[in-house]
Amino acid sequence: MSYGHDSPLYDSYGWHAPWDAAHAHETHRHDDGLSALRSAYRLLRRISTLTALGSFVVYVVLSCYAPDLMGSKITGELSLGMALGVLQLVVTFAAVSWYGRSAQRSVDPLARAVRERAVPVGRNTGAAR
Repeated sequence: MSYGHDSPLYDSYGWHAPWDAAHAHETHRHDDGLSALRSAYRLLRRISTLTALGSFVVYVVLSCYAPDLMGSKITGELSLGMALGVLQLVVTFAAVSWYGRSAQRSVDPLARAVRERAVPVGRNTGAAR
């Protein structure tokens, strides 16, 4: 019994069979887009994470190995340790803010392009936007 979707060009899930040359070229283009998306996301994630964690590690190392420096007064009752502690909040907020802006600028367009290649959008495809 044939259901129409088990023709030689399609496997049981409705995808093109791997021996279809046109599909192989399209899959290669799709993989290139996914690779670009992964590398852009990875770079973005590493920069923002290393910025936030790096500043925190510097703060912890200075607290452990230079307590006299961290306890030195900058002005009035404000010590260097307190100022660097507040700076941690600023650096973390800046890293998160930069991550969001950079993702909109570099990662989101790549994701949109990959999505549009994977699921064609048109009048008769049934995909709603």
